[in-house]
Amino acid sequence: MSASHPDLDAAIAALRSARRILVFTGAGISTESGIPDFRGPDGLWSRVDPDDFHIDRYLANPELRRRGWKMHLDGELWGARSSVLPNVGHEAIKRLSDAGRLAGVVTQNVDGLHQASGLSDDEVAELHGNVRKTLCLGCGQTWDTETVLGWVEAGQPDPSCPECGGAVKTATVMFGEILPEVEMQKAFMFLSEADAVLVVGSTVAVWPAADVVMRAASRALPIVIVNRGDTEADAVAVTKLDAGIGDVLPAIVDGVLA
Repeated sequence: MSASHPDLDAAIAALRSARRILVFTGAGISTESGIPDFRGPDGLWSRVDPDDFHIDRYLANPELRRRGWKMHLDGELWGARSSVLPNVGHEAIKRLSDAGRLAGVVTQNVDGLHQASGLSDDEVAELHGNVRKTLCLGCGQTWDTETVLGWVEAGQPDPSCPECGGAVKTATVMFGEILPEVEMQKAFMFLSEADAVLVVGSTVAVWPAADVVMRAASRALPIVIVNRGDTEADAVAVTKLDAGIGDVLPAIVDGVLA
């Protein structure tokens, strides 16, 4: 698929007149940096038990916690020390910001690649949390994850809170946990400032995150989708590009900013 996609002009036309664009991203934008998605044929759920990502199992299983911290320590997947880098899709979104056309990024990803591309934390609502911070599930104290990885390297394979002894975990949202209220509020603030929505690499199937896109549809904002395969928002989109993000997103941004 190249930048000559037949729906490219329609996507540009739908977004060009927007003063500010909300970008909603999912796992698809990170797969192009080498991070596997969850539900695809080679996705994470084909190799691990999804129940291992439930908060109850995390709290009950010390071995699961030890394995998770080792993953971060070894830089695996989207772990805190992962060596993956932003790709041209992330860079295209950053160009919208540089041009003053970005209302904000609402992301389901926890890998921090939007910030690594140059966006500030204030420009990104991380609905499913992130791996950069770690919190105590007992007293709520927080640390940079690098600090906690120092404890692991010093001989605590299953670290606990030095204040209350509670279990600690990265600030990612596991099954059984609620989404961070502050990030949801930030997402809806972005939406209130947006004239259009660009969905990138998401099936818009996970709630309540998907509510951001569906509220945009209820406001009759133009919605453009770039995603491999069907999404739950296809019916409300002005146009849908079933294409690789790196193949078409830079060209969309070029056209919008031209």
